[in-house]
Amino acid sequence: MRVSTFNVENLFSRPAILNREDRDWVSARLADVAELTSLLQKKTYAPDAARIKALYLTLKDYITINIRSSDVGRFIISAEGRLIAKGADDWVGFVDLKRERFDAQQVRFTGKVIKTVKADIQCLVEVESRKTLDLFNTDILGSLYRDRLVLEGNDPRGIDVALAAKKTCPVVLARTNAFARDAEGEVFSRDCLEVELAMPGGDRLHVLVNHFKAKDRTPLVSNEKRRRQAAEVSRILRERYDLTRDLVIVAGDLNDEPGAAPLAPLRATPGLHDVFDLVNRPKADRWTYYYGRDKAFNAIDQMYVSDALRPRLTAAGIERRGMAGLSKLTNGAEVEFDGITGWRLAASDHGAVWADFALG
Repeated sequence: MRVSTFNVENLFSRPAILNREDRDWVSARLADVAELTSLLQKKTYAPDAARIKALYLTLKDYITINIRSSDVGRFIISAEGRLIAKGADDWVGFVDLKRERFDAQQVRFTGKVIKTVKADIQCLVEVESRKTLDLFNTDILGSLYRDRLVLEGNDPRGIDVALAAKKTCPVVLARTNAFARDAEGEVFSRDCLEVELAMPGGDRLHVLVNHFKAKDRTPLVSNEKRRRQAAEVSRILRERYDLTRDLVIVAGDLNDEPGAAPLAPLRATPGLHDVFDLVNRPKADRWTYYYGRDKAFNAIDQMYVSDALRPRLTAAGIERRGMAGLSKLTNGAEVEFDGITGWRLAASDHGAVWADFALG
């Protein structure tokens, strides 16, 4: 059984109308959307019926008319552009933009990392929504994962933690900690997503997916935030689990080095172990992120296991080939996937951490 954690670097879907490279075309279509929206707000459509029809036929591949309630049924305009509603009083709703299905080469390389790792349980960081993950799973991963879970967290940009699992290890239960508070207030910048999964042999595996506060221009503040987050995860582990008996994994982008002071409360949790310590991976080779400004190799993506899971660990590693400039960073020891010619095409600026367990 393989478990992985990967920061997919802003896995967002985009409105289809914005994904064209022709900026003039995009501007013209957005103007069309604005005009159609304005016309549909009129009390009587008859004087503008021809224009509404023309605009709708131009835009129908890029918009949805989202109807909340209506006197005329499920549609106010037919597929052929015929007006069914007589005016704005006949319905309540709005013009919405259709989301593009994934196709960009960068996102395909993101998928290549995941398909190369072949994890049975894939923890994900920086995912926009459940719908985005569903489309990514279908369009890029070939429906690799049956169960996909995203719960909205606290990040105002809408980047959440997520988990995807194959049908052999179904999700049984999920719990959000987005509302966790301590004496200082809200703890998690995103969430600590707790997921319980059923293993083929009957065991239950508990996975806690995290994305701690990033380092920023106010290090004292961000360091303290990460310390509080590490302390809260430690509290959850100590109060809800028996790490000597329960099979537990803590994984994600913790945005700091394993030995850094802000992460000390997590690492000091009795019965919790870094998988790379257990497989004796050299500390210089645990990096998952390269910070160009400081020319620093950072091991910020991590995975920890409970005492009970420790003897089941058989291997652990890092998949970095989705990162741009990998061959240069490693002096040729590792080479990025063919086709990743720069950061615009990179799968992510993070490597994926994986670990194998004798489960089932």
